[in-house]
Amino acid sequence: MLFPLIFSLVGLLLFVLIGYNVIQQYKLKVEAERRISIAKQRGVIAEVDELLLNATRMPFSKSLLLILQNRIRNALLLMMNISPGTAAIRDHFANTDAQIQQIQTNYTQPDESSFRAPESDKEALALLQVTKKIRAVLRSEHAKGKINTEVFVAEDHRLEIMQLKINLENSMQRVLDAQINQQFGSANQMINKLLKVLSTIPDKDAYLEHKQQQLVDYKNEIKSYLVKTNDEELKAMQIKEQEKKNDLDELFADKKKW
Repeated sequence: MLFPLIFSLVGLLLFVLIGYNVIQQYKLKVEAERRISIAKQRGVIAEVDELLLNATRMPFSKSLLLILQNRIRNALLLMMNISPGTAAIRDHFANTDAQIQQIQTNYTQPDESSFRAPESDKEALALLQVTKKIRAVLRSEHAKGKINTEVFVAEDHRLEIMQLKINLENSMQRVLDAQINQQFGSANQMINKLLKVLSTIPDKDAYLEHKQQQLVDYKNEIKSYLVKTNDEELKAMQIKEQEKKNDLDELFADKKKW
């Protein structure tokens, strides 16, 4: 009688221990998943914050700012659902809501022509990376149904034009460098490519119109220089030929008898 009772108690104890371990493992798994989810949303927020830092370097539309701020808001909302007792997340959420309200009521969209050209290749590369990241965010938000197709197409086009402006500035600097080095063939080739690209943009703003005219002026300057240079070279050759002719005439002229 005693042994069956002992075996029963041992079996119950093992069952409890196994059950406890299963529960603990489940809790650890849930906690690990919670931490991973929170870390993922923190990464989303950090990425958007980094993109928003560039609002002073390139004109952000009101729609784009709201898309980015709402991306932060959605990430915080997920974090609140995962960890509802965290005061810092609730405060961040409230601050984000206030910023969204501020943008909706007071934000004045800058003129697209106010784009500030990058001052170095390094800055240009950084801006290109920013525009690419923002376009990736737009595609993600559109795929999730967070923004409608009309807004997505308009904002993606704006960023595409922004990338064109950055690349245009870099290319125009290379054109000037080629001119300085008297590599007029290369400079003219780059100018023709840039003008061809600009000709495909139907909605050019004042900035792009100005750059297009600059390129036309560069092309005309190169043409005038080459024409002038060719004329001068031709004139020099003609003078040289005339001098040779005079020398030959003198050589074969009748000799005077003294």
